[in-house]
Amino acid sequence: MNKEILPQGDYIRQLLVKSNISNSNINLLLREKGIFLGHNEKNNSVPLLMKSIISPNDYESLYETQKSKEESIKYRTSSIKCSKDFDFPEILTEKIDINQLIVERHTYKPNYQVIGEPTFYFEDVNTAVYDFKIVRENLLNDWTQNKTYHKGSITLKKNSEGDIQISVQQNSTSKETLEVNSIIINSLKENLFKKAIIKSANDIITVKFNHFDNTTRIQFFYSFTENFNIFTEYVSTTDIEISLDESVDSHPDVKIFLDEIDNLRINGKDLQNHILLNKIQYYPKLIFGSIKLKYKVNYEGIPAFATINLGFPDYVKSKDENSDFQITIDLLFNKQHKNSSNENKIRKKLLEIFEIKKVESYEKLKKI
Repeated sequence: MNKEILPQGDYIRQLLVKSNISNSNINLLLREKGIFLGHNEKNNSVPLLMKSIISPNDYESLYETQKSKEESIKYRTSSIKCSKDFDFPEILTEKIDINQLIVERHTYKPNYQVIGEPTFYFEDVNTAVYDFKIVRENLLNDWTQNKTYHKGSITLKKNSEGDIQISVQQNSTSKETLEVNSIIINSLKENLFKKAIIKSANDIITVKFNHFDNTTRIQFFYSFTENFNIFTEYVSTTDIEISLDESVDSHPDVKIFLDEIDNLRINGKDLQNHILLNKIQYYPKLIFGSIKLKYKVNYEGIPAFATINLGFPDYVKSKDENSDFQITIDLLFNKQHKNSSNENKIRKKLLEIFEIKKVESYEKLKKI
């Protein structure tokens, strides 16, 4: 964002009309200025702000509101089985020319680049982290977003209990950071092959959409509705993205209903009790793409509510059956406990908990 411009008029409109700036965001700003509207729709509130000059701090607050919604972190995890022991500082010695690899991946000049020359650093002998930040240009966007910044990272953890494995956690905030993660992981795989630490692609374990049939995929999602950890308490299922398998006949009980539908996005408060979704005889016809679950959390005396989105986003978007499993976490704290330290602590613990549960459920339910 160009911070040298004091925004007014159409500069304000370009930001306020975006869907991720809500009516309540705008009307909160108006109330702080002593302006109260009988109708809270944007058709009423946006013209008022366009005719006024808001302070740089007010504008920055609105800008960060929409930015924070766009920047929700998506997590993807995988595991690598290793044939021999190693130390991260010994195998992660080669510099990765990430921007050159990005250029080579694209036919045309990419619209983003990684800032600086990031490298792996080591939190301890068993943990290596690659943090990076990209700058992305889009000249077709409005002035507030023709240049945006996005963070991503990869965390590698070596587990030497029993068979030696590397747990790989990808954090991404945009499709470009996900692409950078993919490039880094491919470089890591080549390195591991070169040093004979892995022997084949079968040593790399990821949870993918096509690793399940329709029934076991639903059971995999539903396994997270159990109270599987002392720090979390399952509350409800609120959203499910469903499509229907045309190759499977509907169960007679729901045939008339389902034969008229191509796909469903079901929203509600307690979907786990919905008759269509809790009878296993209906499962073969239903293709679950994603699910949203709510939990109460209490860890180290810090209470919170967590909304966990689980799914296969590339299948939902483009029916890619090779889609990787992804998780996003939204946390809600009371005022007493709301700070970045608590949020990072709870988020890190939830990722650890859900990774253990993911692997356990995957091993039970995956297709052989």
